Amino acid sequence: MNWLKKTYNLAFAGFVVSVVIIFFYLRPFNSPWDRLINGDGLGYYSYLPARYIHNDPNFDFKWFNKVFKQHYAQSSFANPEDNFMVTYRDKRINKYYPGLSFAWIPFFGAAHIYAKTFHYPSDGFSEPYQWAIGLASLFYLLLGLFYLRRLMEKLFHNPFVALIVPIVMFFGTALFVTSIRYNSLSHVYSFTFITLFLNSLVSYFNETNYRLRNFLLAILWFSIVVSIRPFNGLVILLLPAFFPNGFFKERLRFENIKTRDLGIMALVVAAIWYQLRINYSQTSSVLPFTYSGESFHFDRSHFFEALIGYRIGIFVYMPLVFISFFGIPWLSSRRRFILPLFFLGILFIYSSWWYWPIVKRTMIDFYIIPAVLLGALANRFYSKKWRMALLTLLSFCVIYYQLKNYQISNGILDEYYTYKEVFWRNFFRIKKTNMYLVPPESILKQSSVTENFEDGDFPVPTIQSEKFSGNCSLALDSVHYISRLMEARLPSLLNGSGFKKIKVSFRVKATGGANKLHFFLKLAGKNDSLHYDLPFYFENESLLRGEWDYKELGVDLADIPGFNLSAVNKITCSAWNVEAKGIIYIDELKIDFMLTDPGFEIVN
Repeated sequence: MNWLKKTYNLAFAGFVVSVVIIFFYLRPFNSPWDRLINGDGLGYYSYLPARYIHNDPNFDFKWFNKVFKQHYAQSSFANPEDNFMVTYRDKRINKYYPGLSFAWIPFFGAAHIYAKTFHYPSDGFSEPYQWAIGLASLFYLLLGLFYLRRLMEKLFHNPFVALIVPIVMFFGTALFVTSIRYNSLSHVYSFTFITLFLNSLVSYFNETNYRLRNFLLAILWFSIVVSIRPFNGLVILLLPAFFPNGFFKERLRFENIKTRDLGIMALVVAAIWYQLRINYSQTSSVLPFTYSGESFHFDRSHFFEALIGYRIGIFVYMPLVFISFFGIPWLSSRRRFILPLFFLGILFIYSSWWYWPIVKRTMIDFYIIPAVLLGALANRFYSKKWRMALLTLLSFCVIYYQLKNYQISNGILDEYYTYKEVFWRNFFRIKKTNMYLVPPESILKQSSVTENFEDGDFPVPTIQSEKFSGNCSLALDSVHYISRLMEARLPSLLNGSGFKKIKVSFRVKATGGANKLHFFLKLAGKNDSLHYDLPFYFENESLLRGEWDYKELGVDLADIPGFNLSAVNKITCSAWNVEAKGIIYIDELKIDFMLTDPGFEIVN
């Protein structure tokens, strides 16, 4: 069977190569608009330049804004240090825990030497440091996938399962986009260290050689898991699922300690000391809760929305995770209950966080659980009789996830605001669309006005031969290339308390050489006095050729500088076939006036 083992090893090596190629193909390494150290990662990482470059032992980060502005084209905050600094007991601190920076030390050190040698700014954020963190994310991803394979081998003793599970978990879950696009966030690293932790534990529980070493490694990985995100220390609750029968009676013995074991002990002490020292330097506490003003709301958990909702539902966007639960019956008795209950329990807790959509990312930390469930399912149905059906099902799950990931990445679906109508309307869409998303549950009051172009009372002709519905559509051609489409009065509901929104939707079809459509919303007062003119542009890829497409555009009236509702009483829609080429057909025009709940958008 050596040839079969070699085949599986070659297949896994090919998978690793494909991950590396995809990573470098999809991830820009030198864009000031899309840095590899960004977002929450600024907080996780900044401990390193603070300590080793900017002589900031107390982690005040007063140097940060100046350095940031030299290397970043934009910031999520007007004051860049607000990306990670909060007030804790009347002191400004970095709210992110330092464990991830501990894992980055070798990469940071190499980058610093490179920057000094080749005359880059050695300030911690120039190109070599960015590259180093990008490569670190790739390294830890591959490390996690490698040890995921090892863990599958130890649990199921099946090389097919050990090969297929890491592949589909990477390509069929959010591990794919997070590991490639969000290189300095903690989740891929947590996934890897939790995988290492369980791998060492299983080795310690079931193997007679190097038991002390595996035990110490498990402690090391667990200490890093906790220092990255203390909440993830709950993974310790999984231990009963992996205890072998009779363990406490027969297997609690260690071999003699060796030099390598002493080295692991030193790393354990260093990892724990690193975390506690930084925590105490900032907060005068070794175990602070640094997320000031943020909390869980268990009485209004979004559990079911996080699981099966259209916004970020794990089962909806990653059917692979859903399918994995069918592996539960083929787990051992303890795992059958502990693993799924733990995963769903963690999901419940995170879906109760004030900003609950974070559950999409945080659950990546615990993807080892659906991986084990999936391993049990694959192990049961890997025989020749079922193998093709199994591979077909897993391939479908991967393709489906990649489609949804593509749609989110290209604005066809919104990462956090997709709702039922949007999800199904764009289910298979791969071309760019235009959306103005207003979740139905946020709408307090609404009224609508429609125009189907049936009565022919327009400055340009209506056409019977081309229509989306009804009998006619309006045609903008080379002669009649601009037209008013609709005029409507603003309803009284906009005088209410809440966010005031206007959404315009319509169907459009471009033929011939039509490449540009400009759409105008004009807000006017008495005597048709123009107050605001809001243009929208649809060009090239935004216009489908030879088929009807659905478009949305809109505006939150509060976003219009100096808007005065009392001075405006009507809205006019107009369209322009800019180049007067071909024909642009318009049908089913609709204006929705909406009053929405501000709280829905402030806290998602």
